[in-house]
Amino acid sequence: DGPQAVWSGSDVILKVRSPSTDEVDSIQEKQTVISFLQPAQNQDLVRKIADRKATIFAMDMIPRISRAQVFDALSSMANIAGYKAVLEASNVFGRFLTGQVTAAGKIPPCKVLVIGAGVAGLSAIATARRMGAIVRGFDT
Repeated sequence: DGPQAVWSGSDVILKVRSPSTDEVDSIQEKQTVISFLQPAQNQDLVRKIADRKATIFAMDMIPRISRAQVFDALSSMANIAGYKAVLEASNVFGRFLTGQVTAAGKIPPCKVLVIGAGVAGLSAIATARRMGAIVRGFDT
């Protein structure tokens, strides 16, 4: 069936990334697309979708206020990004973040500096701590 069948057979499309040019051509009238769109940077894309008479919700434009907290997809994505950043960094680092005591001696825990204490930074700090690192954070 493929992606074309999904686009043509759905009333609502949920997407993390904004629709590609080919996907915009598949959007039908009265269809609803919910996605991270970045409308200020993708004005041509917004115009094309509007020309197709579809409804689109830009998840990145939902304000970060208490009433809209349940729709705050940016924080969810940042939380995952902070977690994944520590996993990727520890993989490249080449040894365990936690300290070890072996018959051959001691290996001290890794020292991690997280720059930025937003949602992603706080997630990175928590992840590195859980992995046994000595963590410091910096934010301006």
